Amino acid sequence: MATISASIQISPAKIVQKSRRNIPTSLIREVVGGVPFYFEGYRSVINKSKKLEDIMGDSGLQTLLKNTFGDYLKSQIDRKDYYVFAGETGSHINDNNNFGLDIAIYDRKILTPDKITVKYINVPPKVVLEIDVKVELPHGNLFEQYILPKIQQLFAFGTERVIWIFTQSKTIIYASAAEQWAFPKWESDLDIMEGVTLNIAQILDAEGIKIN
Repeated sequence: MATISASIQISPAKIVQKSRRNIPTSLIREVVGGVPFYFEGYRSVINKSKKLEDIMGDSGLQTLLKNTFGDYLKSQIDRKDYYVFAGETGSHINDNNNFGLDIAIYDRKILTPDKITVKYINVPPKVVLEIDVKVELPHGNLFEQYILPKIQQLFAFGTERVIWIFTQSKTIIYASAAEQWAFPKWESDLDIMEGVTLNIAQILDAEGIKIN
């Protein structure tokens, strides 16, 4: 299994302010390291070939995968001790970082009832699963400017593990705050937390889901 150092540090490159001067804030999906990332397809809204609501929702595949993996984890995890949220959970880390999380597992001892409000959740999830990339950037490299910084900010916040799933290439980034990062095979059993594993290929096969 290929690994990379968990200590890798890549800071978001500065983006020319002119490139986003005329982009409405309503098109921002996430903010990572103070850099706004826009809804995928935001250029179609700017040129008026689409409306904002046309690009805000998840695709059918995204919805299916989030709910399928979320339902599986709910069946494996003790719900008295943990929440499993599948959707687009808003996570407020600080003024420079507001994330949308595809699947987030929270310890109920940390996410207590008084912390569940109408605002973004401001305590760290224990584990995060992300599926593909649903943002765009006017200029730059999404891997270096979005994926790696988002993972690093989650670790700095207190998240223990981030698993990023790329369906088109059937690639997995298995990132741990305490260990080396790995790129396990699509058919691998992934340790989510103690006593809980997830096998993406097996779950998709059982559901009859084919990804080409």
